[in-house]
Amino acid sequence: MSAAKPNDNPRTRSSDPWSRLFLPGCLLVYLALAVTYSFVFPLGQAPDEPAHFQYVLFLAQRARLPDFYRDPQAGYESYQAPLYYTLSAAIGKLPLSLAGGAESASSPPAASGVRSDAPPSQGVPAVGGAAAKLVAEETHEAAREALRSTAGLPPAQRTAWHTARLVSVLFGALGIWLAYAIVHVVFPGRPHLAALVAAGIAAQPMYVHITSSVGNDAATVAVVGAALLLVLLILREGPAPHRVALLGLVLGLGMLTKDSALITLPVALLALVWAVGKRYKPEPSPSFIVNLGRWLVALRWARLLRSAGLMLGVALVVGGWWYVRNTVLYGKPVHYPVNVDKRLPWDIYLLYPQFLWPTLRAAARMTFRNFWATFGWTNVAIWPPAYDILLALSLVPALGWIGLIVDSARGRLGWTVFQRRAFWLLVSALALMMIGVLRYVLFIHFGGGSQGRYYFPVLPSLGMLAALGIDRLLPGAAKKAAPFLVGGLMLLFNLYCLFGYIVPYYSALTDAP
Repeated sequence: MSAAKPNDNPRTRSSDPWSRLFLPGCLLVYLALAVTYSFVFPLGQAPDEPAHFQYVLFLAQRARLPDFYRDPQAGYESYQAPLYYTLSAAIGKLPLSLAGGAESASSPPAASGVRSDAPPSQGVPAVGGAAAKLVAEETHEAAREALRSTAGLPPAQRTAWHTARLVSVLFGALGIWLAYAIVHVVFPGRPHLAALVAAGIAAQPMYVHITSSVGNDAATVAVVGAALLLVLLILREGPAPHRVALLGLVLGLGMLTKDSALITLPVALLALVWAVGKRYKPEPSPSFIVNLGRWLVALRWARLLRSAGLMLGVALVVGGWWYVRNTVLYGKPVHYPVNVDKRLPWDIYLLYPQFLWPTLRAAARMTFRNFWATFGWTNVAIWPPAYDILLALSLVPALGWIGLIVDSARGRLGWTVFQRRAFWLLVSALALMMIGVLRYVLFIHFGGGSQGRYYFPVLPSLGMLAALGIDRLLPGAAKKAAPFLVGGLMLLFNLYCLFGYIVPYYSALTDAP
């Protein structure tokens, strides 16, 4: 294993032409796959997609935000923050307006229940062999029901649905660009790391699937990525007012996109603390508490408060009205009315600690499979041993992390102060997302929370960790070949899923007698 080499100054820019051309290539591969997925998957064949489109259609037809309890036709996802749905409705309104009359005014598809004009229930197709054992029958039924609910959609609504999917695709492409930019900002002297991250995301099957369906996940990927990039730029360049205000704008857009985007707020505050710096260097002490107190006293508090006030003020102006509206309508700023009957009290695992480990273990297994390849309503699984192979490959970077830890302990890591702080900011974003998802799994809905797509907004963090681990294991000559190898293998895996499982499953499902 080769030791990590010292990096160039973070302000430098790489001149390697292949790294500048590699990102557009990744984006083209992603766009080709995502557009293909958006047409291969029948309408409604993604988690809760019919309900997400109901929300879009309601906005397009009524031109107002729904009340969750008074507008049931808006669907059970209508409590979600409105940014993605409003954009999709604005663009999808064109085919609805051109259709006019009955088509544009017709009711949105039912997210549950069977339309009276839908074909009879289909049998579960015999596709996937042993993979079918990984999938509960009710998930197949959810997929069949969603397929039947969209069978009689008017052409204008079908066009609007595909348009909303393409909006997601554009956000997904932006997410890849942002992931590349984030890693490149942290390690500008090693552009192959950013290329490796982009290659790993561009053809990742579930990323392509989720970001080519109707829902706010792709938009969340984009706003979280934009916030993390601005956080790193502020950490590197300083908290200039225009950068801080722009970060506040993006944080506000995150508030209007999805609650999970709020993980960027504490990350941004920590970045501001580091970016404003200290008025003087405090005297060291053997006591951690004393050191912390002296460090806090030495901060440039006036500048920190001005910057934080500006950032939070802009964010509240942009997105705060959504939480005020929720408070007025529902009595609390964060309104989550779904899965009420499945929620557990906060002390459940204190009373029954024997259930904690089995729950975490099962959730980890489900989340891992769903992160890589369980499509549709998580009902299209692949060959079971493939998940074991994916697990083994996913653990390879951990071997490189051991080398990095040793390098750091021996003073050979070669990272600047900025790079160390940037690394921990990205890791903290990942940790905050994990905490949020674990809360969902343990206390709200086990099955609904055990989905890998919830980690897609922090793919820059996951990608950075994976890229650093792989890079540490490779000899110098092989480092620049790694993005091509990883990208090629991911593309082959994507095509294996697409033509080995996805296309056969839906062909059998739609053609079944």
